[in-house]
Amino acid sequence: MKSLIIALFALYSASAISAIQIESSRVIYSGENKSASLTLHNASQKNYIIQSWLDEDSDKPGKEMVVTPPIMKVKPDQSAVLRFIYSGKGLPADRESVYWINVQEIPPRASEPNVMQLAIRTRLKLFYRPVGMKAKLDEQIGQLKLTKNSDALVVSNPGPLHISLSQLMIKTPQGKEQKITAPMIAPFGSETIHFPKGSRVVGLTYINDYGGVADVKMQ
Repeated sequence: MKSLIIALFALYSASAISAIQIESSRVIYSGENKSASLTLHNASQKNYIIQSWLDEDSDKPGKEMVVTPPIMKVKPDQSAVLRFIYSGKGLPADRESVYWINVQEIPPRASEPNVMQLAIRTRLKLFYRPVGMKAKLDEQIGQLKLTKNSDALVVSNPGPLHISLSQLMIKTPQGKEQKITAPMIAPFGSETIHFPKGSRVVGLTYINDYGGVADVKMQ
């Protein structure tokens, strides 16, 4: 029985590893271009079917933006490209819009009976920046307004781009360092990050356009 449990666990762990590698953790789509792209690579030795679609931030299908092809087959050790195309109507011209890219890999039918297979879905963000938008993320980070209360930090975003905060670092009254997951802030919006009363804020990080983590300069 013990050997069977170990074998099942190993099978599940191997299946849970995605065969499709995605080149980036986000897509920045400039309205100056007709489309944006994302490269996928099949790192396995089997054919995979890839199904892709877009959701708005509310998990509703995005109507103004399309992804093509919505379904495709990627051969072993081969790459494929998804393209995102804006219809030209429906999105605001004064701020960035955000969508969720869904990439679901459908494995080939198992050759052996009683083998569990998983259809793994990866989600990442697409940010659309309208024509004429000159705002730069690193410059907008410097314009954030940080207001600290006894048990919270209010972060206000005065610019047209989304700010994807990563973590808030604090030191509790007991001297314990703690990391708190921080939210994304919409253009011209604000978010409140709560922490234990009396804690000291020691750092705040955000995700840049390349998917890397950088520091927000604390004042």
